Amino acid sequence: MKALKFLRRMTWLQGKADLGEGPVLAALVKLSIPSIAMVLFHTLFHLVDTVFISWLGETHMVAISYTYPVQIGVFAILEGVGNGMTAIVGRRLGEDRLADAQRTTKAAMGLAYLLCLLWIPFIFPGVSNYFFRALGASDPETLKLTWLYNLWIPITYVLISFSYVTNSVFRCQGNTMVPLNYFIIANSVNLVLDPLFIFVFGWDITGAAAATFIGRAIGTFYLVKKLKEESKISVPLLPYISSKMLPIWGRISMIGLPVTLMSGSVALGLGTVNRILTMAYGPRAVAAWMVDLRVEDLSFNTLVGINNALVPFLAFNYGRRDIARMKKGLNSGFIIGAVVTGVIGLALAVCPHPLIAVFKPTGEVASIAARALRISIAAYPMVIYYTICNSLFLATGYSVFGFVVQILRAVVLRISAAHILSKFVSLEYIWLFQPISFVGATILTIFLSSFLMKKIAREIGK
Repeated sequence: MKALKFLRRMTWLQGKADLGEGPVLAALVKLSIPSIAMVLFHTLFHLVDTVFISWLGETHMVAISYTYPVQIGVFAILEGVGNGMTAIVGRRLGEDRLADAQRTTKAAMGLAYLLCLLWIPFIFPGVSNYFFRALGASDPETLKLTWLYNLWIPITYVLISFSYVTNSVFRCQGNTMVPLNYFIIANSVNLVLDPLFIFVFGWDITGAAAATFIGRAIGTFYLVKKLKEESKISVPLLPYISSKMLPIWGRISMIGLPVTLMSGSVALGLGTVNRILTMAYGPRAVAAWMVDLRVEDLSFNTLVGINNALVPFLAFNYGRRDIARMKKGLNSGFIIGAVVTGVIGLALAVCPHPLIAVFKPTGEVASIAARALRISIAAYPMVIYYTICNSLFLATGYSVFGFVVQILRAVVLRISAAHILSKFVSLEYIWLFQPISFVGATILTIFLSSFLMKKIAREIGK
């Protein structure tokens, strides 16, 4: 414990910064490092599950590949609520309106709990089987495994909802250390329980889902404690819904719905690409694609971490009408993203196999996954650019711009490119659909971000 405290004093790992004063790059580095670590630990939930489940066999791996779009769908809705709330609460704190920030938080928590009801149908095997057949799964064993894994979604979603809103509250107050600690606690529990439940207790794929639930439950107790000790804004643990929340739900939804649809489009895109790969090249291509996505999470999610630090920063200073500080924030985000994501991408391009080997794929699947990964990495500079600009779209309430970019990338360009390439190229080159989609997204982002900055400058009068 003393060593960790010393490390925090000697490095940027405080996770706390003044959003409105002081050097911008320094503030965002302080916030981004724990935020990046938080996202990586969040990814570990799925990564650890995937690793242990992959040890059960290729059928289990294919089942996890089909459940991935469902997981994205769950988090798509939460990201909508969380990002809509973050943009509004951050702006209200910048305007020094704490009571309005508290009301927004309470309403966001009520909305998130209400949305938990959407996942109850996955309890029923008939609904689950129908859904995954639509995504291309047909083997009875695969359908059974996907149902067993998703069976825990409804109850786990309640805990995930609370953590999303609470972590957003801390980020809006310039504190990214508490969200990081939450994920360290939850992941540590999940890491211990996964092999115990899966292999020792013999719970198979269901054991992974149960371990995730218990890990998040213990992490929730930590968040409740920290809310009492370090937050100016409270978050209700028990469900509370009132008709008075409807206007606030409307404001959150105006920002959050495009975010949800944006993330949902990823699920649609991945599910459709899975189907294209299955029909053109078989299940091994899907397994390789799944491994590639899990490995890429390490680099892409560093950008998500930077985004999580940048959105409340930009929202706070948008509320203060400080466009100069907003521009410095964007420039700092580009610098941090280029350094962190660029280094990770380069390392993966040079030596992808050690990380791929964690999933214990066959030699053929590993080779395919490495090829797909290296082709995607070539487009990372463009990914950095449009991800940082998306922070601006979210913070200022123009999340619809990010939605348009994402639809173009994940649905229009990626699916179209994958479909066309699958007709003319071998499995070795099908992965070019990734950089093709990134190029189109970047061109549109340049236009929309330039338009928005000019619009904000006119509003503020500078």
